[in-house]
Amino acid sequence: MPVMKNGSMIDPVDAQVGGDGDIDGIAQTITGDDIDTVLMSPSPVEQRIDTLREMRVELEARSHADRGGEIAPLLNQLDAAIALLSMRA
Repeated sequence: MPVMKNGSMIDPVDAQVGGDGDIDGIAQTITGDDIDTVLMSPSPVEQRIDTLREMRVELEARSHADRGGEIAPLLNQLDAAIALLSMRA
């Protein structure tokens, strides 16, 4: 159903997927590749650990909405990466 926006009719069917007008969802924004990138980064170990912990906090906050079981493996991967780097610190 078309809606009025700024005086013109907009039909959601005509909206670009992923465009600026796209509504945010609970899509996963942290991937296993992101975790590996931080783990292998040339940044100082303490900085990488802090970044991984921040990622973990974000995933924990989203875990209540995880109906597909996608967050638990990422949390496990984060825990393993933090443990590995903690041995080097």
